[in-house]
Amino acid sequence: MEWLRTTLDRLRTSLLLVPLIVVITSIVLARVTIYIDQNGSGLADVPGVLSVSLVGGRAIAAAVAGATITVAAIVLSITALSSQIAATQYSPRTVAGFVEDRVQKLVMGLVAGTFAFSLLVLAELGGAADPNVGTFSSLSVTMVLILGVVSVIAIVGYLDHSLRRMRIDAVVRRIAEATVEGIRRQHRREGGPPAEDAGIPSGEPHRVIVERTGWVRQIDAERLASRLPPDVSVRIEVRVGEAISQGDLLATVWDGADDQPVASPRLVHDAVKVGRDRSVMTDSGYGIRQLVDIGLRALSPGVNDPTTAVDVIQHLKLPLREILLLDAPTRVFKGPRQQRVFLAEAPSRSAQVHGALAELRLAAERQPAVLRTMLEIISDLVGELEAADLGGRTSPLIEEAKLAVRMAQESGLPDPDLERILAAGRRLEIGGRPDRDGRG
Repeated sequence: MEWLRTTLDRLRTSLLLVPLIVVITSIVLARVTIYIDQNGSGLADVPGVLSVSLVGGRAIAAAVAGATITVAAIVLSITALSSQIAATQYSPRTVAGFVEDRVQKLVMGLVAGTFAFSLLVLAELGGAADPNVGTFSSLSVTMVLILGVVSVIAIVGYLDHSLRRMRIDAVVRRIAEATVEGIRRQHRREGGPPAEDAGIPSGEPHRVIVERTGWVRQIDAERLASRLPPDVSVRIEVRVGEAISQGDLLATVWDGADDQPVASPRLVHDAVKVGRDRSVMTDSGYGIRQLVDIGLRALSPGVNDPTTAVDVIQHLKLPLREILLLDAPTRVFKGPRQQRVFLAEAPSRSAQVHGALAELRLAAERQPAVLRTMLEIISDLVGELEAADLGGRTSPLIEEAKLAVRMAQESGLPDPDLERILAAGRRLEIGGRPDRDGRG
């Protein structure tokens, strides 16, 4: 059922699903209101129901249908503009955050649904036999008018939402919060005390090969361990967030005793979920990568926007805090009948810290505000780790701080700027006054 899972995943992240559901709902609602108009009685006594003539009802339905299809084009234009700005100004990897916006999908669905509703009502009124009939109470025309007004209000709200959403501080905050949630979700799924690792079993293993190209989005090791035949061991050779290609090695399987059934490769494929794109919610490294990319683009000579880089570094503190404070996720899972699943070794805390800070540090060689901010967030994180009695995890942070101070000393910055950087470094007891040749 891999094709079904892939299709559902594509629908969930596409612009099609929510508008399609709203349009179908609008069609059903239109048929219901038309049926009430044709067969109901006493609508004239219902407050708010309009009394219209056939000509007036047609005019209202035609005007709303024409206006909403025009507005739909505006919504699509705003969507394309938002994606273009995200790709060129922030990073190509931030486009997904704009395409998957729920408000955008709901507004597009509302506009398309209003158009479909109005067309059905217009078609029903157009088929009326006698256009000279007098006025009558029409729930369907009333709903057309209501949906048209609601669509206009929704478009105004969507414009406000889009303008706020494209602000760089909102983009960075959204990515940072999604990354933190992804880290916590992965820890809830894989966290806890590590299982006892009895070592890789001996014997001739079987290889499971990747069937489709994509990105590893999730590995359900606990479920795989419970579904394996007794005494079977599996070592997953890929990690979440890794790009894999058809024909790559996915897993190595050691079967149990000779009288036990052989593990099916399908079990492994079902446990390793592969998608066409990476997802911040299941791959925290992808969220950190997006933040770093935005900061690097801001520090590039063509953009030269250190304020954005400062904002990025301040928000990088959120996922780094989670990574450093939480325990490492479980790497070995055991089933009820001596099944075992070994996950590939995850990047260490040190590698993740350097991956988040090293490139920004190098790009900010002559940006005192950026270097000072980096030292300040490092100092805050070190203080939190020491307060939590986790001082042993501060080594990569201290190393990054020392490298930042050394780079500032060797960059030839004016003395006042350099002194402010060194003052931030002295909070970590690593700042010093440089000699004349630039060495501390």
